[in-house]
Amino acid sequence: MRFGFFAVLFASAALLASAVPLPKGDHVAAHAHHQEQADHHLQQAEHHLGQATNHLDRADAARASGDHHTAVGHELQSDNHNAQVDHHTSQHEHHQALADHHDSHLPHRVIHARPNN
Repeated sequence: MRFGFFAVLFASAALLASAVPLPKGDHVAAHAHHQEQADHHLQQAEHHLGQATNHLDRADAARASGDHHTAVGHELQSDNHNAQVDHHTSQHEHHQALADHHDSHLPHRVIHARPNN
């Protein structure tokens, strides 16, 4: 009987602890981490988009000069970079949503403009 009581007591305490919101400091750290990751993935997506565009330009130039084999290689490279764009964009959106969630739990100061008299 005692074991059952303590098991229920422990389980209810664990359930309550899991429902407690994170302390403010944890939201600050989590927001900073996820914002950093979101920014990183956005930069990576932009980089790969530039590389994909570069390969398409090179494919066009190779095709114009009659080098169809090289053109196909650049098109494949462009496709690979576009896949990386999709991956990093998805990761950016994921981390940005988490950063925004943690940011919503932080207190924010509202600064009101003074009226000009």
